[in-house]
Amino acid sequence: MPVPLSPMARFIACDPDLCVGCQLCEFACAAVKDAGADILKSRIRVVRHEPSVMVSIACRGCAEPACVRVCPQEGALAVNPDTHLIDVDNTICDGCGWCIDACPFGVALFDRDAGRAVICDLCAERDAGAACVEICPKDALEIASPAMVADKANGGAVRSLLEELDAGRG
Repeated sequence: MPVPLSPMARFIACDPDLCVGCQLCEFACAAVKDAGADILKSRIRVVRHEPSVMVSIACRGCAEPACVRVCPQEGALAVNPDTHLIDVDNTICDGCGWCIDACPFGVALFDRDAGRAVICDLCAERDAGAACVEICPKDALEIASPAMVADKANGGAVRSLLEELDAGRG
């Protein structure tokens, strides 16, 4: 059963037709989020779905985030009212890892050095926005919402159908 996303959520969307798995998104995130640019502290991950299908994934802004629901530390995780992504309060999070186990997308991560959870916040500290989107050499990444992703998918399906119809007439 698919995880329902908040209709207001903004998240990093990846076009698997464009992603080449170069991991520059991971490096850009690590450079912004960690003084040592440790790629293990990146809040975005490149995932291989098939031998030739690569996709980057970060927090999706679930409508009812399991990570927030299971967190035993009141206030450690909260839904950001502006982005609908998850804010981690570093003064409360004790690094128990429940959020990491609960995340259906596998994008709540653990920073071993800080001893706490880390989750994509679309590079909130950067005026230029998400570093991963900015650096992607294939323009495979964009800031999107569930509606934008659905519109793009529907447009692609309509284009494919029209191409099939045109091919049948030829």
